[in-house]
Amino acid sequence: MKIQTHLPFSLFLFTILFSPSGAHDFQPIPSPSSGDGIGSPSMASDFADGVGSFFVESSPPSPAPAKFEWRQGAGKAPAPISDKIFASPEAAEETVRWCTVRGEFEGCQDFISVLNQLMGYRWKCVKRETTQECLASIKRGEVDLINLEAGLSYMAFLNYSMKAIANEIYCDKAKSYDAVAVVNRKACKENEKISLMDFKGHKSCHGGYSTAAGWNYPINHIRNLYDTAKMNDREIASSFFSSMCAPSEIGGPSICDGCSKENGSCPVNSLYSGHSGAFRCLVEEMGDIAFVKADTALFYSKEGPRNQSWSTKSIMDFMYLCPQGGCREINGYPGDCSLGTVPANVIMAHNSIPRKKKVLVLETLTNATLVDTLYAVKAGVNELLSPSTQGFTIIRKVTRSYLGNSASISQSIQYLNIPEATSSTVNPIPDEPSPSSPSSCIHCSQVMSLLSLFVLLMTL
Repeated sequence: MKIQTHLPFSLFLFTILFSPSGAHDFQPIPSPSSGDGIGSPSMASDFADGVGSFFVESSPPSPAPAKFEWRQGAGKAPAPISDKIFASPEAAEETVRWCTVRGEFEGCQDFISVLNQLMGYRWKCVKRETTQECLASIKRGEVDLINLEAGLSYMAFLNYSMKAIANEIYCDKAKSYDAVAVVNRKACKENEKISLMDFKGHKSCHGGYSTAAGWNYPINHIRNLYDTAKMNDREIASSFFSSMCAPSEIGGPSICDGCSKENGSCPVNSLYSGHSGAFRCLVEEMGDIAFVKADTALFYSKEGPRNQSWSTKSIMDFMYLCPQGGCREINGYPGDCSLGTVPANVIMAHNSIPRKKKVLVLETLTNATLVDTLYAVKAGVNELLSPSTQGFTIIRKVTRSYLGNSASISQSIQYLNIPEATSSTVNPIPDEPSPSSPSSCIHCSQVMSLLSLFVLLMTL
């Protein structure tokens, strides 16, 4: 009788607890057009045995992506892709089209010269002038893939119905990198307690508008330093720095008053685009501070393996500027001198990419003997991949979850540009990701309380 008495109330609690409205906070909500849901077969597919056989999960993906390491050595012939994937001549004749932006095209040609030695689809490089043009082409089905950093990949996910399918792997198997501020050593020696606030009114170098390390992370950090209420991101930057060089790949005006060698403009083919371009801006004294990836100065200084004609200064001429104050030697591992951790660059495709093609792409990019061969052409892979790339691994998480705190920062910065948002205070995201936000903790606590009550009633 007790069970019968409490059963209606128990069922009522159960409905509240497990209804969509009660449980939606436990997973990041993708863009309505993204098609990037937890149960999506395209996101749940992965290697089952590492030899071209795939499976589809109906449950959420494993939190840890499969690891595929680059092997040392070069010169071996790539292993052929499993014939099981290509049951018809039509499938073998299909083409995987990789979209490149300007200088990436030459490196892409070197890269696909290796990929085309494999059985399966033919690989082709397609050139566009801007990242935005590539995203539009992918949305129209004209190309298949693009390699993007975290800030722009969030834009692709949000506005172009795209998903991340694989990510670069860096040294020590790292799947992320640090966003840092690099300054002249002289400034650090003149003031041992120097901080970012000391660069208020100075000139800055940013690899790209809306990029993670080049724009979103530093602007988010600046918002923590002083009152920026009712300002959008450009207003925050212009109120802090006297001039800036921040080329834009995604439309809208670039911020180019600091690119004096280009007469106050920074076109999409700017000398100062990307991490290397922002560092060049600092080397050529266009700016006093550069926001880049932690290893950029190591690669493009005079002693670096990717040094250029403009690389006229030694790595010893620069230091990391720490957010909490002070400076640190540049060694690629800034520790607490980082503005935050950025997820590794990702290979993105449209949500509608055929499953068979996605399988081929992932198996090819993680082919072990392909990796060996790539060492022979790595020096020619220019700007297509990050200089420190050691390989690729499959992304099993949904895109929003993979981007993590970086997506939260991107979303926060974009929200500043909504007219209604600037009329109220928008809280900055903490520089370092926290395990969970207060709202999610509160919601989890409420659910656990209801769950406990439900179990108690069922035992009466």
